[in-house]
Amino acid sequence: MKNAAKYSDVIRGLFRWLLKEGKPQPAQKMDPLRALVRGAMSYDVCDTRADEAMRCIEREFVNLNELRVATELEVQELLGVKYPEIEKRVGMITGCLNAIFEREHTLSLDRLKTVSKKDARQFIRELPMMHPFVEAYVMIYGFEGTAVPVDDEMLGYLRSEGAFEEKTTLEEAQRFIEQHVKIEEWYDFFMCIRRAVYCEVARKKKAK
Repeated sequence: MKNAAKYSDVIRGLFRWLLKEGKPQPAQKMDPLRALVRGAMSYDVCDTRADEAMRCIEREFVNLNELRVATELEVQELLGVKYPEIEKRVGMITGCLNAIFEREHTLSLDRLKTVSKKDARQFIRELPMMHPFVEAYVMIYGFEGTAVPVDDEMLGYLRSEGAFEEKTTLEEAQRFIEQHVKIEEWYDFFMCIRRAVYCEVARKKKAK
């Protein structure tokens, strides 16, 4: 990326400024499969909406294996057709759960806890329809690893603050942040940006 030093300085300065609002709470560990489902329901929406979606799933399905074998249309109708990109999210969830079942011969990601974080992340990245936000989300919450989830809303915010060019992709932004923010600060950076983005979205909705 051209002007890498400039964008790096902007990112670190923005992070320091956002930290003044308070250091985020530590990540709460989840089962990796649950982290995958919640991550798929979380990009480009606020946590409140993602929590509502998870409650719907947990009320309807006894376990994630039942979710795996449900029809995509059934899951879409359960979560609501007005949920942003619902077809894409549900396709990712069922596609990933089925791929895991086929590759692991069980619906579990426990084997990935015995391999390196790098190999675990590569496995997640290779799942069908995987989104950069989701694979990083799974690493943080499912494997207590380090990663920086980035969605379009967050990238839009970072662009507006001068941290990235308009043509920067999610993958490029994620990679750049992970190269230019200290690894021990990755989670706090993610949470600070997410807090800034979705608090602002909530304020705009309230003002309408």
